[in-house]
This record gives sequence, structure tokens and C-alpha cells, in this order.
Amino acid sequence: MSVEEQIQKMVLELRILESYYNELSARETLVARAVLDSRATIEALKSIPAGSNSEILLPLGAGVLMRVCSPTVEKLLLNIGAGVVIEKSKEDTLKYLNERLSQLEVALSNIAAQKAEIANKINAYRAQVNNLAAKLEQG
Repeated sequence: MSVEEQIQKMVLELRILESYYNELSARETLVARAVLDSRATIEALKSIPAGSNSEILLPLGAGVLMRVCSPTVEKLLLNIGAGVVIEKSKEDTLKYLNERLSQLEVALSNIAAQKAEIANKINAYRAQVNNLAAKLEQG
């Protein structure tokens, strides 16, 4: 295989790796958003006082909030996926959310590790392409 063919092959592989890296970055963003959403939901559930009629602010959208009296939170509806909603107690819901948060954090760290591995491969391929290109220029 000639040096030019090697360069072309490595550039193609480099593009594939870069595409995969970008896909991992997009996944990482989605999982990070899910982590933030889960944490916010857990904190919101924890902050709702048990059995009292305290006032809370309900976001309506576009920066508009409405004051409402908080209901007593004995049961919550939990969307577990595929359009399936189940009813759980506040404690069971918090337990479910904490387990889900743990899973998301593991997934986030796995994605970060994969990104680091792919970044190392990309850097190695770039160095090899540069070396081959230098050889080609030298003749």
C-alpha cells in the first residue's frame, strides 16, 4: 500500500472516530441534562412539607409563576417509560429517583471514559497522518 493510500485510509478512519466522538458528546449532554433534572426533582420533592398547606410557586412558563397551596403529597404518579405511569408513595418515588440518578451518573462517567479513549485515538491518528504526510513531502 502506498503512503498516499495509507493517508487516505487513516483520514477516513479519523473522520469516523471524530463522528463517534461527536455522537458521544451529544449523548453526554443528554445524560447530563437528565442528571440535573433528576437532582432538581429530588430536591423539589424533599422541599414539599408533609401534611401542611404551605404556599409554593408553580412555574407556568415564559418566566411566569403562580402562587398555589401545596397539596398533601401522599401518592405521586411516576412515568416509568413507554407511556406507563404508576402510582407510588413519596418515599418510594424518592428511592426510585435516587436509583435512577445513580444509574445516570454511572452512564455519564462511562461516556466520559469512552470520550477520553476516542480522543486519544484521534490524537494518535492525527500524529500518524502528519508523519506520513511529512514522509510523502520528503519524497
